[in-house]
Amino acid sequence: MPVASKTIVLEDNFDAVRNAVTGDQLMEIAEAGGHVVEAHAKINAGSGRPGLRMITGHLVNAISVIKGKKTKTYADVGIGPMDVVYARIHELGGIIKGAFGIADMIVHMPARPYLRPAMDENEEEIKAAVHTELWRHLNKATK
Repeated sequence: MPVASKTIVLEDNFDAVRNAVTGDQLMEIAEAGGHVVEAHAKINAGSGRPGLRMITGHLVNAISVIKGKKTKTYADVGIGPMDVVYARIHELGGIIKGAFGIADMIVHMPARPYLRPAMDENEEEIKAAVHTELWRHLNKATK
């Protein structure tokens, strides 16, 4: 029984592959991984981690993927809440001086990380999202 097949010669596709993963496409690939981290960070910040208790939802709603630097051969993204004053102290912990209008008060705030665990605990899912998006661009370029 004959089987239909198509032979793809790699050399015939070098330019297409090279163009499939530059600039805007690299940003889309980076964003795919970033969206995985974003989703898990939102879960963590919305009472998914010990010590965090969602009251207003402002922190959760502020977490997003932020496009970073992009060149022909490089792209990066950031993930985080850019406009929430207390986001950093929850993630890293620290000392707050003069809290709540009382000048002599010093409060030690323990770390309640939500971003770092979103990356560390979901590495395989992040890699899969990046791989899928990269494959989509390569497949589109070689058809």
